[in-house]
Amino acid sequence: MRLPLISVDRKFFALSRLGLSFQFGAFAPGVLTLLFLLLSLPIVGGAELVLTSPRDFQVVQRATPAKGTLRLAGQLSEDAPGDAVVETRLVVGKSHAAWQRLNAKVAGRAVSGSLEAPAGGWWRLEVRVSHAGKVLATGGVEHVGVGEVFVVAGQSNSANYGEVKQTPQTGRVAAFDGANWQLANDPQPGAGGKGGSFMPPLGDALTKKFDVPIGFVACGIGATSVREWLPKGATFPNPPTLTGRVEQLADGRWASKGAAFDMFITRMKALGPNGFRAVLWHQGESDANQKDPTRTLLGKLYREHLEQIIRESRRAIGWDAPWFVAQASYHVPGDEGSDDIRAAQASLWKGGVAQVGPDSDALKGDLRERNGQGVHYSGKGLREHGAKWAEKVGPWLDQQWTAPRKANSGTEWTTFEQLPECHSLGWVSANLQSKDTKSWNGVLDEAKWGMPSPQQAVGRNWDWKVSDAQWREAVKQKGEGNREEVRFELWVPDHVGIVRGIVVISGHGSGETLFRHADLRALAKELRLALFKFTGNPMQRGFWPGRLLFDQLKTFGAKCGHAELEHAPLFLYGHSNGTGFSAVFPAYLPERVWGWVSMRPGITFQVYQPGAARVPGLVIFGEDDHFLARPSKEENLAVVPAVRKRHQALWNFAVEAKTGHGPAEKTWPLVFSFLRHTFTARVPANADARTGPVKLNALPLESGHLGQNWNPAKGGHQTLSTAPYATFPGDKSTASWLPTAVYAADWQAFQRDGAVGK
Repeated sequence: MRLPLISVDRKFFALSRLGLSFQFGAFAPGVLTLLFLLLSLPIVGGAELVLTSPRDFQVVQRATPAKGTLRLAGQLSEDAPGDAVVETRLVVGKSHAAWQRLNAKVAGRAVSGSLEAPAGGWWRLEVRVSHAGKVLATGGVEHVGVGEVFVVAGQSNSANYGEVKQTPQTGRVAAFDGANWQLANDPQPGAGGKGGSFMPPLGDALTKKFDVPIGFVACGIGATSVREWLPKGATFPNPPTLTGRVEQLADGRWASKGAAFDMFITRMKALGPNGFRAVLWHQGESDANQKDPTRTLLGKLYREHLEQIIRESRRAIGWDAPWFVAQASYHVPGDEGSDDIRAAQASLWKGGVAQVGPDSDALKGDLRERNGQGVHYSGKGLREHGAKWAEKVGPWLDQQWTAPRKANSGTEWTTFEQLPECHSLGWVSANLQSKDTKSWNGVLDEAKWGMPSPQQAVGRNWDWKVSDAQWREAVKQKGEGNREEVRFELWVPDHVGIVRGIVVISGHGSGETLFRHADLRALAKELRLALFKFTGNPMQRGFWPGRLLFDQLKTFGAKCGHAELEHAPLFLYGHSNGTGFSAVFPAYLPERVWGWVSMRPGITFQVYQPGAARVPGLVIFGEDDHFLARPSKEENLAVVPAVRKRHQALWNFAVEAKTGHGPAEKTWPLVFSFLRHTFTARVPANADARTGPVKLNALPLESGHLGQNWNPAKGGHQTLSTAPYATFPGDKSTASWLPTAVYAADWQAFQRDGAVGK
């Protein structure tokens, strides 16, 4: 017999799961010995994990060309400890990716978290929950994709009323009915009708073009007027032909009951914020040229009603989802369109409310049902309709990653590149950095850190001596490593003739927030600066060689018409391990950098850069940051004074009282003050990067102010004295160096009050 699953016999159950079945009375002694040996093994996967997210055949909207985020949720068959570990991996055929530990939450039987996944699929997602080195439960989903998702709405030709059912030929097109996903074989779940649709051929066309799965959320309802899709209570003067979804008010006007709109919103919300690419709207036939002329809708009102639906739907889902609007007003031969409705639909494109959809009225003859006599499409017509949608959606989708866009009185540009890991500072450290620390003359003693393991010794030598030639030879010998997506973003203020400098930001940690901060953009506009950010492991924690940055700036310069970007002076920002960029880069190219900031360095050793001593630098610590306490506050806070003393560095540090690893709004004014005053001091007023790299002003040590350093033994907010260099009463060799009197006052206020200008 096969053993049942009961709590006292879990190890017997584990054997039965492996396919072992037996009769109790039939064991030979050797078999019994083997059985007891097997029973002594630890239980693996005794419990089960049932995932509720992602679902089988789910398509997740990609966030960049190469990746998206899967939301993980599920239920265990048994309670698990709160400190249980959740791991996942994606499998394609027999190719298994490495297990990846998630920042997930386990609460009793509930498991939740998220993971970054590459665009493409279908992937098989495998999940395991373990504790103390033992696997407690496993689960998974057979088909998960990261690609493009579209919501399709309107009337019958947006739904399942075509003459011949269609089936995706690629096997990579799926549909969502509001609760579950499935392959997108007609009829599409969630929409009216029982026949064919244009979605399978459209999905195939987009899959072939972009090599990612395509998902559809079909919401179409046959014979509906735009009036029936309005939010509940929205009024209009005359009713549609069908009145089941509308009602007449006491004053004679008509109003929508809101059922279609509510369904539509519910389906979109189920995908989450930015959970789909666009709405594809195909509707208009039931508003054009009605048999009862009193039910026909004027084009002016059609435009107003559809714009209201678009506006209110965006408000309801909480983000500005793009819309495509088709031209749809065809009925039958002889009644082949309404110029009034078509003009109204086109006005939405021209007004920037929606994107241009296909002219579906132009699909006639044998592309319509019953040999061209009907309003719905034949099988051939459905395939042609899908192709026409692909002609509009495909090129637009190509531009979503790279098209310039207006933002904050300026313009943003974005590009993506797949870069190998050999560019990352971690790869250079592992393959080229000297491991000899005997000659180290820094202030930090050998120490043992608490994370990621108690046995990990601190690596101290960050003063690298690596030439580009050595790096190229190492890459040749060891290989480039895996490629990973890096996102580059540039923002340039409007009406800037010549960009005078660039704030270059590592997107690691708070860099994303800083890049879009309104106050930074206002300052950049005032000083005529561009903002540039990169996100992705081959660069965001530091990179090699330095030319990688300048090549990107040259490329962006050509895109935006500012060729001077390649040679403009730089201000660098890095948070946590982004210090590997902001502090290390100026050590090798100090002549290109007017100043740099390290925000909450993840490893303070990265800051020990004698080569950057003459480039003004600011290091901001959080008093309660756990990184500051490893190995001790005193040792980490001694790094800047050590470089000040030994190399006459133009550096200062600040400690933000009672804060952790992340900066807050009150932190930024100190950064902006440092940026402003170092720019004014270092960048000549007549600098013009169009003719080559700008020669920056050298700052004499004696030109600045000095500030008393924060005392870790005292902690909290502290009143620290400042004075011009010549009159500072304390130790001038280790005190924080402050570039100007105004910045010195801001720095002092920040240490005293926790805010600048309080």
